[in-house]
Amino acid sequence: MMMHRLLFLLLCTALTASPAVAQENLMEKIKRLEQQIQELKTLKEQQNVTIAKSDQCMKVVAREKFCTCVGNNLPRDVSFENYVHTMVTTKEALGYAGMTQEQKTAIDVTLDVRDKCIEKGFFK
Repeated sequence: MMMHRLLFLLLCTALTASPAVAQENLMEKIKRLEQQIQELKTLKEQQNVTIAKSDQCMKVVAREKFCTCVGNNLPRDVSFENYVHTMVTTKEALGYAGMTQEQKTAIDVTLDVRDKCIEKGFFK
């Protein structure tokens, strides 16, 4: 709704200015606005994923600071279930040697998250 009003105001402004310049300015503004909206949607989606990971952790661990740390630091594509699986499975059993560098990095970061969050004293 807010976006529609903003677009309407931009359109009205453009119609009162020089037609060619106004059209170009309007298109640039619309393009920037659409990009900003997409960036906000991406941030909101990431926030929702982080909250979901923290909530899942709280159901199991019940340590708010630790779970917030885990939720904030796990790679985007690593769910809390993947985190637990990675923590209780050896690298060999995970097939680490045959993974791509990107997959290995996700495993390494996931393993480091636990230590990072515990070192900060979030599990006390």
